Amino acid sequence: MANTEQDDEFEPGIQDPYRYEPKVRASGLGQFSKWLLIIGAVMTAIGVIGGFSTMFLVKGGGHSIFLDLLMLAPAGFLIAFTGITGWVISGGK
Repeated sequence: MANTEQDDEFEPGIQDPYRYEPKVRASGLGQFSKWLLIIGAVMTAIGVIGGFSTMFLVKGGGHSIFLDLLMLAPAGFLIAFTGITGWVISGGK
């Protein structure tokens, strides 16, 4: 027979509807990290789509100003990675 008291001992009051859980305000780091993640994802998408489509559409190897969009991809990836890391550190809220 399993002892139910021992199972409840792990986290007391888990079934209690009147259990007190303090309200936690979202941190500024979490909000800033979400914005970094969004900006980085947009920059990466613009860089990859715009840069590669220009590379394949331009004939004769001419340098187009839109080919510089490809440089947004690594910068956007680094910004998105920074946003994900900050979001995880702040608790994902």
